[in-house]
Amino acid sequence: MRVSRYPTLNPPARKGSKSVKYYLLAAIDRIKNDKIVAQELTIHPLVKDFTVMKLNAIIFGVTINNVYEAEYSYDDPHSVICSEDDPRRDLNTFLKHEQRIFEYTDADEGNGELTIYIPEALQSQNNETTVFKVKVDFALEKPTFGLHFFVPNDDSVLSTKSRHLFTTGHNARSIFPCVDSYCEPCTWTIEVTIEQSMVVIASGELIECVTNQDWKTYRYYLSTPVPAPLIGLAIGSFESVVDSHSQEITNYCLPAMLPLLTNATSFVHEPIEYYEELLNASCQYPNYKQVFVYEAHSECMSYASMAILSTSLLHPANIIETTWHARTQMAYAVATQFFGCFITMRSWCDWWLLTGLSLYLTNLYTRRAFGNNEYRYNLYQDMLEVIRYEREDNPIKLDFSSLPDADITNINNRLGQMLSSSYLEVAAKKAHLVVRMIDDFIGREIMMQVLNKLMCLATTACLTDASISSRSRLHISTKSFARVVSALTTKDIQPLLTQWVYESGCPKLIGSFTFNRKRNIVELELRQDTTIKGSRRFLGSLMVRVQELEGSFSQTILLEENVTKYDLTCHSKIKRNKKKKIPLISGEEVDIDSSQMDPECPILWIRLDPDMKIIREIQFEQADYHWHCELRYERDILSQFEALEALKRYPSQNTRQTLGVVLDSSTCYYRIRMECACVLAQIANAMANTWTGPPATLSFFRRVFMCANVSNSSLPNATPAGGTITSSSTATTPTTTTTTTTTTIVRVNDFSNSQMYMLQKTIPKALGLQRNKDRVCPSEVIHFLFDLIHYNENSKNRFSDCYYRSSLIDAIGNTITSNVGQLPLNNDHQSNTSNMNLDPNTKRIIDEIVLQLNFDTIIPSYDYCVTSSCLKVLRKLQAHCLIPINMDIFYEYARYGMYDSVRLTACEILVDYVEYGDNNREKRVKFLVQQSIVKYFCKHPPFRQNRSCSLNNPEVVDHLWMLINTCAYHIMLRNDLAEFYQTLFGIHRPNCLPVLVHAPVESDDFGQIVDLVPSLDSERINYYRTTRFINDTKTKTLSENPSK
Repeated sequence: MRVSRYPTLNPPARKGSKSVKYYLLAAIDRIKNDKIVAQELTIHPLVKDFTVMKLNAIIFGVTINNVYEAEYSYDDPHSVICSEDDPRRDLNTFLKHEQRIFEYTDADEGNGELTIYIPEALQSQNNETTVFKVKVDFALEKPTFGLHFFVPNDDSVLSTKSRHLFTTGHNARSIFPCVDSYCEPCTWTIEVTIEQSMVVIASGELIECVTNQDWKTYRYYLSTPVPAPLIGLAIGSFESVVDSHSQEITNYCLPAMLPLLTNATSFVHEPIEYYEELLNASCQYPNYKQVFVYEAHSECMSYASMAILSTSLLHPANIIETTWHARTQMAYAVATQFFGCFITMRSWCDWWLLTGLSLYLTNLYTRRAFGNNEYRYNLYQDMLEVIRYEREDNPIKLDFSSLPDADITNINNRLGQMLSSSYLEVAAKKAHLVVRMIDDFIGREIMMQVLNKLMCLATTACLTDASISSRSRLHISTKSFARVVSALTTKDIQPLLTQWVYESGCPKLIGSFTFNRKRNIVELELRQDTTIKGSRRFLGSLMVRVQELEGSFSQTILLEENVTKYDLTCHSKIKRNKKKKIPLISGEEVDIDSSQMDPECPILWIRLDPDMKIIREIQFEQADYHWHCELRYERDILSQFEALEALKRYPSQNTRQTLGVVLDSSTCYYRIRMECACVLAQIANAMANTWTGPPATLSFFRRVFMCANVSNSSLPNATPAGGTITSSSTATTPTTTTTTTTTTIVRVNDFSNSQMYMLQKTIPKALGLQRNKDRVCPSEVIHFLFDLIHYNENSKNRFSDCYYRSSLIDAIGNTITSNVGQLPLNNDHQSNTSNMNLDPNTKRIIDEIVLQLNFDTIIPSYDYCVTSSCLKVLRKLQAHCLIPINMDIFYEYARYGMYDSVRLTACEILVDYVEYGDNNREKRVKFLVQQSIVKYFCKHPPFRQNRSCSLNNPEVVDHLWMLINTCAYHIMLRNDLAEFYQTLFGIHRPNCLPVLVHAPVESDDFGQIVDLVPSLDSERINYYRTTRFINDTKTKTLSENPSK
């Protein structure tokens, strides 16, 4: 296959020296060779003394105007960060070198790997109309990043049709010569020549497709200026589906996946229409394309006018679970077309703003599509994840700028390109929460006006008669965004940015209250704990909402000190023996049983920051009956989640009763009911010695999801097949004895109610977690779970039951218990466990897992979810010494060729195995080095901070050091490996290495590089900086010779 590409770019001047138009020819000879060859750029100089140009690329040969052989210098410092001869092996040295490399090749500062010297014969011809045609030849063989080739091993017809390639990440320099910067927008023409059986999808609008014998040529044109990192390309035997509601939307997939594509993408027009209505502005791209590929590096990768997504998001109509996640990911891809691709960030310091705005729009759409409760639940989970990461891992500072003399060992002082994927994932969630805080501060209507203003300014920059200086409106920064907000409102968001963007950490508030009956006030005390990791003091206003007998009342207090006390006016008085409906904040009135309440206190419950105005951790102390009332009668799901978390500390009969009422409430949000089932299991375990009646949630499941069957029989204990006896009564007469038996049998599955289906999946898993007074799962629960598996019937259900069967396997895995606290690793123990006498329940679990695993191989479930669950249970059986320890089965499922979700599950198990112990760990580390697996290693390392472990040895140090220094342009993988290295050995030299007698002298490898860019006159310098960084405003005169 042969591919040719002709992008035409019109960027603004780079560092006051030049404006560049690119004319690029790329050729892929055969898809198996993984090779690209490129030619030709067109240069329009803006200065007379144009002698040098710098680009970001890999390797080149250069001629100008097809006549002059131009001299050039090429230096790619990304290939090796630290040399192998460097004996220090400390991460501090590595980070310093990496930061210098990013600064040396930073396109925003006019730098690049390639420096081209203009021949003197052409310098004299330079004037305003001069055009230089530069021919650039380069070869990229077997790329590890930038382009991904999917080539199956076999040569079948289906495998041949499934071969394809696509762009990965936003590192354009790894594919073609360019100015690899987000603030250099350009127009593009892309021309690709391929075989007849192939299809090309690229950024822009398809202008023509010309057929010539065995080849055909696709030509795309993108009139909207776009930076090079946002140019996407996919080539393969794709099949397409045009959206029935909008002809501008086209979806592409590989052969045999067309039915899945039609179902999964039928809604894509909805978020586009919603965003355009919300912003009162249309997207400037002529069309939008979604391409679903195998082995995508991430589930969603957005490019200008297109998105490349993973095939794991495609699902049939009978799968319920994937719908929420797939729609959210595609809605996010659409949102990034507005903020992320059309309007881009000015630098990495502004990454948080574009990411936060796109997630902000995405969550507004999910609230419209899935409801307000789902929206608030996602916000709550994001906030918990941010707090957990800042407490356990690293504080998050959204401003990625690095000061010249900053301590680089502090993660908040590193460049954005040096941060791990885990850090960026959580930082994206915090960015969304900060943007939402800005929305709360200035108001939703004003927020929409601000976004509309940004869209309108960017749209005017795309007009054909727009000047080059106006293209600075296509990228925004934190400061420019604050200026727009200040221009449209009278509010200043700078204090908010200072507190949540330029600084890290979040407050922890500890509160309690007492009721003063004489003064009829609530004495509230709040304390801020600043001693824990990732915590900081919060200064600002906080809302307190008090639910009283007379209604709900909100007051705003000001936090200034670490410990503050407030007197809140109480609007209710004690009225003994007078029943009255109590009004709630939702507007409804309810009857509340006040028998358990303090008769001297009219306060039902108190909430701090009920609307999540800030990112905070709250620990509020109040009596258990306050939490009972809050859980039962408060309609806000955040309040109910807080009450459920607090009630874990109050195992009592009243708590059990309250949880049962909420679980049985059909008006309660399904996620609350799911969490309620799990908390009820914990309460039952805490009350194991005093618990009476059937196991928690078991009677509820029988009543709601099973059928009752009453039979009369002269034989005692008559039970239909699959039934479970729940009650029986015996009537004795002089002639006969009749036994009436009430049984419950498994219903035929009906998942038409998705919320009840999610609850039906959760309760068996909660049942499996229950323990009796002997700390083992009751036999009644185990037999009940096996009955659910054996008598599961899905023939009349229009939805698949694969995830339900997977949850049942997880449930029987939860029943596994053992007195063994550690995982033994010696061979003697393995031989003993193989001959061990197991109880019947354990043997039944093993047989069932093997049966389900083999059955899923013959008739696969969707996403092989049943196989993944079986592997987890097998690992748990091994960890509890119930079966011999053998990791070969997990290596078999982790090999290349298995389904992605199964591979990830198997790799997680292997990481867990390395964490607990393995005599051959070093081999395991080599096997599991992939980005997602490295992330699991960071969460579950075999040891931390140089602690004693057999894996803490020089061989492992050398192996990991070699990996983090040779990942080349796979920056995220390199950063994740560096984080893993820091988790194991810290920031300094590992203790397992011998002490260096003579430390090498630190040398500045980049200080010897001479800057060959000529000095420019002050007018050009001022013009460049004015047009690029300021929107139609005056700037001060800059220095005549600014430093690079």
